[in-house]
Amino acid sequence: MTSLKTKHTLWTVTLLFAFLSQWHVHGQKTNKKPSLNGKNIVFVYGGWKGHKPAESVDVFLPKLEAEGANVKVFNSLDAYTDKELMDDADLIIQTWTMGNLSKEQLNGLRRAVLNGTGLAGWHGGLGDSFRNNIHYQFMVGGQFLSHPGGQTEHIVTITNKKDPITKGIKDFQLKTEQYYMLIDPNIQVLATTTFDRDSYKKKGKAGIENKITGSVIPVVWKKNYGKGRVFYSSIGHNMTDFNIPQVMKMQMRGLRWASEGKYLPAENTISPIYK
Repeated sequence: MTSLKTKHTLWTVTLLFAFLSQWHVHGQKTNKKPSLNGKNIVFVYGGWKGHKPAESVDVFLPKLEAEGANVKVFNSLDAYTDKELMDDADLIIQTWTMGNLSKEQLNGLRRAVLNGTGLAGWHGGLGDSFRNNIHYQFMVGGQFLSHPGGQTEHIVTITNKKDPITKGIKDFQLKTEQYYMLIDPNIQVLATTTFDRDSYKKKGKAGIENKITGSVIPVVWKKNYGKGRVFYSSIGHNMTDFNIPQVMKMQMRGLRWASEGKYLPAENTISPIYK
């Protein structure tokens, strides 16, 4: 016959084992690396054709599917009004330069991101999408203003070398549009660029130049919007920009990170410049 003391000991061991098991499982979830495997992705493309939205699908769709993602592609902003589609989405990739969002489209997009769906993109497809919509700009964290030098040689400086999106990536140089942006001063900046030319005045243009030499502007950032994760890179005017290993690596890492809003613990990405 089992004694009361023995029963108490067995009960204590059982409780301890259950606690350690839960701790181990929780630790696995916490330390899990972002992944696109099994994620539901809504890829919305369109807008100004100069940014090659259709070609961007050709570049990224094979990579997303190779990582095990379930991708649905739409050439219409009406995808944002489909509540069932938005509820099931883990990540929205948008490449739609300029254009306009209807109230219904904006509300559908905002509701999805607030509830944990990620939002990610690059260049004008996310950072110059709907110029008259401040609610959208607040969600993204920035808005294109100008590219003073056109397509120009410039350096991208990795400012956060510890973040998983930029870890191991060194500063690099490329020739593409160098975006001058209006930004939320509380986004978590991962990379910047400096306008270091003596002059950005266009040839043949008369009048006084607006000097911007020495200006530093974010290139890559991440932020939260409600429960959702937002990732942006201003690189990508040309699809060939993604042939640069550092550019593609940051972009894919950013997509993976943004897709995990419903699965990984929330990050505090608020990084105020002014204190």
